[in-house]
Amino acid sequence: MPQAVFEVVASDPLFAHLPFSIDQKSSRASGLILLMLLVPGLVTLLVPLGLLAAFAAPVLAIAAENPAAAAQVLLGLGLWTVLFVIPGKRIVQHFGTGRKIRIDAGLVTVSERGAMRSRVWSAPLTEYSGLAHHVRATLSGLRHELILVHRSRAKSVLLHTGDHISQSTIEQAANLLRLPQVPAAEIYRSRARGARVSAPAPALAKSQTA
Repeated sequence: MPQAVFEVVASDPLFAHLPFSIDQKSSRASGLILLMLLVPGLVTLLVPLGLLAAFAAPVLAIAAENPAAAAQVLLGLGLWTVLFVIPGKRIVQHFGTGRKIRIDAGLVTVSERGAMRSRVWSAPLTEYSGLAHHVRATLSGLRHELILVHRSRAKSVLLHTGDHISQSTIEQAANLLRLPQVPAAEIYRSRARGARVSAPAPALAKSQTA
């Protein structure tokens, strides 16, 4: 689930010890704002549908005379509906979602709960490349995030958020997890690219075996 969906509700003392636990939930305020932004588009969709319903008999007569034009109109309304139904569905699904993250000396465990399903997954801490300080633009302004970066974006984990994250906080987290600080661009690297970067060069591998 995207990191932007979550906000930190509670955590253990900030990077003081292992195991380290974090409780997160989806942002209701952001969801409500997004739903409000969809309302004007929904109104523009309902107006032509209402007109079609109000003048059903003449519309059916015209459609019978021009089936190709009627099909184009229906296709356009269908595509317009999809443009608003899918985002609206995703926003509604985010309500009530949350997760609990636990990090011990060797394992990251994430328990996700949602309106549709719940799941638990884990990954060794050694699979994570480091900690990234990421600044995200949100509807309420800039949000600073500290993200534990995995080569698979789906397994990257939000650890801390705030209006500002100090370098001392980043260093404290890095020392606790024994991981380096990495550029924010690492968050967006694909699994394939991460594998190519981490793999040794063929010539180097050959010289080591020799």
